[in-house]
Amino acid sequence: MPAIVTGVSVILTIMVLSRIAGDLPVLRVIHRVAQYLFVGVSLGLAFVITYHQVVFPSVRQLSSGESSALLIYGVPFLLGMLLLPRLSNRQAVSWLANIPLALVFGVGAALAIGGAVIGTLSPQILDIARRPLEGDPATMAGVVVLALGTVATLCTFYYTVPREDTSVGRLIAVAALIGHWLLMIAFGFFFASAIQTYMSALIERLQFLLSAFGIG
Repeated sequence: MPAIVTGVSVILTIMVLSRIAGDLPVLRVIHRVAQYLFVGVSLGLAFVITYHQVVFPSVRQLSSGESSALLIYGVPFLLGMLLLPRLSNRQAVSWLANIPLALVFGVGAALAIGGAVIGTLSPQILDIARRPLEGDPATMAGVVVLALGTVATLCTFYYTVPREDTSVGRLIAVAALIGHWLLMIAFGFFFASAIQTYMSALIERLQFLLSAFGIG
């Protein structure tokens, strides 16, 4: 059994890495087959987990007839049923799916904004406000640069003051320009981190292939 698992892993890894050899039609087909297998297995696993951990327990709770269960599981079940009219071509009833979709997008946007404010923006501001200007010159310089960089980055998203009419507007424009470049540097670090993650995954797969073929 371990040999079969290793063999399947080797074949799938080679199929995924086949695009490195070129953009030939045969290699595109092999790579696409690997993609379809990955997506199909992922969807199948997600369906099985959703059925056993969400759908089946919810139906069992609904069948118990308890009022709390009807409220907790009945409302999401009805909202989920409202998505089914989208499967039909009838425009007269497909608008019903907009109700659960609006709730999903609204809650998702609220969670994203709340998470950004509570988890990122507020801790950053509080950390800057609580850091005293004491210690060695390098530490003090780091605190000042961090505070000025945060203010400059926030000025990038400050649009209520004209940027060229007044001295305050020109100052905000300069700070926004600095904040824009700071954002570009931060995005560069994020991109480099993503590339490093991909390279680590590639190295791990290559090491797996070498060990599977008894090389190294």
